[in-house]
Amino acid sequence: MRKKKQGSRPNFYPLVNLGTTTIEADLFADFLHAYKAAKAGVPLVNTTLPSGRFLHNPAKRKVKSASDWAAEQISGTKAGADDWLKNLQNPSRDPVQAAIDAEDKWQDRLKQAIADGSRVAGLRKTSLAEISEVARNVGTGALTTGVDARKSKIGRVVNELQPLAQAVSDALQALPDKTDSDREKRLTSARKLMIGVGKTRAGRV
Repeated sequence: MRKKKQGSRPNFYPLVNLGTTTIEADLFADFLHAYKAAKAGVPLVNTTLPSGRFLHNPAKRKVKSASDWAAEQISGTKAGADDWLKNLQNPSRDPVQAAIDAEDKWQDRLKQAIADGSRVAGLRKTSLAEISEVARNVGTGALTTGVDARKSKIGRVVNELQPLAQAVSDALQALPDKTDSDREKRLTSARKLMIGVGKTRAGRV
């Protein structure tokens, strides 16, 4: 019988389901092992990985440090501000239509995110302190500038909402208001009508 060489692999490994894709279980195990080592600051030079593969010298393809990476992201984004504005005003395709065309993909990814608990996992990575720090650094000027820039959009939305809100008020005022039961019905009716407002604006009624 031939001896198995160090780091050799069988022809097939089971797959791990990652939601939107699958990956060979041995490769995923190596990835997790390397990730934990990197987090702990443990170098993986001349190491046998869980799959049996032998890692010789990963330093040849070393990823830049987190601090350098972040600094380059920030400086690069700032330097490209003018190009960002130009590209935003002259996109290669209509972003609104592109979003409409990708509706099925959006729904699939949303369902997968719900199944994976991605929203909660993402929220747990941030904190009130981090949010407050961003707000302090941005300052109040960002809020006022943002509101001024959206005056036409705000006007459009309010013009859509005003008659709907009036319709809700009118419908509720028409309900009897003599007994506790009447007033309770008004409260539940108000909730149902506001749901109806949302569906109406979304074109679903």
